Amino acid sequence: MTQDERETLDLLKFELKFLEDGGYGRSPRTPWRAPRIFEDSPSCLNFDDPSRPHPCSDCALMQFVPEPCRDEAIPCRFIPLGTHGEDVDYFYRCGTQPELEEALAGWLRKQVSLLEEQREAPPEAEHSSGMDPLRRQQWIALAGNLYLLGNLHCEIHDYAVAYALYSRALAAAEKVASLEDNGRSLVARIQRNQQAVSEILNGGESRMELEQLHDALDDKIAANERAARTQIREGLSW
Repeated sequence: MTQDERETLDLLKFELKFLEDGGYGRSPRTPWRAPRIFEDSPSCLNFDDPSRPHPCSDCALMQFVPEPCRDEAIPCRFIPLGTHGEDVDYFYRCGTQPELEEALAGWLRKQVSLLEEQREAPPEAEHSSGMDPLRRQQWIALAGNLYLLGNLHCEIHDYAVAYALYSRALAAAEKVASLEDNGRSLVARIQRNQQAVSEILNGGESRMELEQLHDALDDKIAANERAARTQIREGLSW
């Protein structure tokens, strides 16, 4: 299995876990609309950015888009999920959200299984120069977007979910932390917010102390979020 295949496997496993954990439930930020598969995942390079500044050609999921559909405005909507080739766009037009999520889960499990089978095959020669730049971009974006989602849940005082999101953000960021300074910087920012949330969850503070922690955390998150958005933009401009 090549490095790119391992990175794709990790990404698909994340997508499956995100789906199984209810990640495509209604967002606190956009409760008025149904979630969009892949587009509303933290792994999307254009996550939470309606201007869509990053080309979809940089996304690892592009390899699953049929060739004739790769020039579409949102190519991931044309990834075939169903047994008869039904794609995401088909389910938007003719299916229901539960049907779409069921097809997505089946497709993700199938792709994960196929890639894991390749792990058992004889190893192929591969370059030792480290992670491919496009994959590095994707992992930085994923870590940063999970971090921003964690901040969003902190804003509504949903600290248990925020802590879990920070944990996943750390796992993604640590894939690039040893390679680039900005990866290590992002890890540090995530760890600071996670520690603050941990103090709220486990400290047993009085009401006054808890309110003080809330205020301090809000200030820290606001500063770190501004820095993180800059960090993501810089990472994607390599």
